[in-house]
Amino acid sequence: MTQSASQYQSSNFKLPFPPEEFSRRRAQTCDAIRALDIDAIVLTTPANYYYVSGLPLKISLGLFGLVLCADGRGFWIGRRTYMKSVSSFIEVANWSEMARSIADEEDAHQVFGETINRLLGPGVRLGFELDMCTISPNAVNAISRHVHGCEIRNASGIIERLRSVKSPLEVQRLREAGAMAAAAMREVVSHIDTDQTDSTLASLAYSSLMTLGSDQLAMPPIVVSGPLSATQSTAGRTRISAGDLITLEFSAAVDRYCAPIYRIGSIGPPNSEGAYLHAASRAGLLAALQNIGPGMTSHSADQVVRAAIAVEGCLEYFTVRAGYSVGIGFPPSWDEDHIMKLSPGNDQKLEPGMVFHLVPALYQAGVGAACCSNTIHITENGAEALVPIESKMLIA
Repeated sequence: MTQSASQYQSSNFKLPFPPEEFSRRRAQTCDAIRALDIDAIVLTTPANYYYVSGLPLKISLGLFGLVLCADGRGFWIGRRTYMKSVSSFIEVANWSEMARSIADEEDAHQVFGETINRLLGPGVRLGFELDMCTISPNAVNAISRHVHGCEIRNASGIIERLRSVKSPLEVQRLREAGAMAAAAMREVVSHIDTDQTDSTLASLAYSSLMTLGSDQLAMPPIVVSGPLSATQSTAGRTRISAGDLITLEFSAAVDRYCAPIYRIGSIGPPNSEGAYLHAASRAGLLAALQNIGPGMTSHSADQVVRAAIAVEGCLEYFTVRAGYSVGIGFPPSWDEDHIMKLSPGNDQKLEPGMVFHLVPALYQAGVGAACCSNTIHITENGAEALVPIESKMLIA
C-alpha cells in the first residue's frame, strides 16, 4: 500500500487515490455518456470499472458489472460471493450502491436485466462494452430481453479514451511500479548462472517483485533463454548456457498500475549476432527517448524507432509495433494495446500524460530475441523513462 493512499481505507478496503480523483473521472465519463445520447453504460471490464470507481476486483466467474448512469449514479450487480467486497468499497468511497446480489442458483442474465429494468425503467438506452471479451453478445442479448423496450448501443471506447491520458497521480504510481521493476531486474540478473533454468529465473523474478511490494501481477514474468526466445515462448525448464540471449520481461503493479521493462541478460558476452541485434534495439530506444514528444502522430513516433533500427541494418527483424499504451493492468495482461499503439499508419496524436511501453524488439530465428525497452511518459517537452535502469545488455 502506498503511503499517499493510506487515509482512504477501511480494515477491508482502500482507495488508491483521493475520492476527488474518481469524482473527476466519473464526471468526464458522464459527459461522454450524454454525448452518445444514452442513459447508462454497463461496465464489465475490470480496468474500466476500476478507473471510474476504484474497485479493484477482477471477477473471473459469473456475471458482474457496474451500471453507470448519465446522471452519475452507480449500481453494482453481481455474484453474491463478491458483494462483500463491494460493500467495503462503498463504505470507503461513499459512492454508488449495491443494486442486487445474484445467487449461484439464479439465472444471472435474467436477474441482471430485471434489476436494470427496475432501476432505470423501460425504454432505456443502454451502452455495453461490445468490443470487449468480458461480456459476450449472447449475454448482452439475454440481459436485454429482461429490460422492456431496451435499446442497445456500443459504448466501447468511452472509458478507454479517458484512460489514454494519465493524471499526475497515475504517473506517480507508474514511477513507483517502474522503480520496483528495475530493482527486481537487477536482482534477477545478479543470480543468473549456468546451473539454472529459465523457469528458475522466472520464479525469482516473481518472488522479487512481490517482496518489493507489488500487487498481484497483471502477467507472469516472461523469461526465455537461447534461440527459443525468438518464438516469444515462455519459460519451459530450459537450461541456460553461457552466451545465450535471455529474455527478461515483467512489471510490478502498484495500485494496479504497471510499468513494464524488457531487457536481455547474458552469462558473459553474447555471441556476435546477439550483440548486433541488441545494439540495434538499443538504438531504437535511445532515438525514441531523444525524439518522441507531444503533437507527433503514432505513425511518426513509430518511424523514429524504425529508422534507427534500419540504420543498424536490422529492420527485417523488427516485426512488431514500436510501442503500446500501458497503465492499469489486470490479469491476463498489462497492455492497453486496444487503447493506443505506436504503429505505422496510425494518425492518433501523442499528448502529455500518455504512457507507452516502448518495445524495439527484434526477433531472429536461430539467434533469439533482443530488446532494450522502457516505459515512457509523454511530457510537455518530450519523453521521460519511468523505469530507472541502464539502457544496455545486462551481463551476469
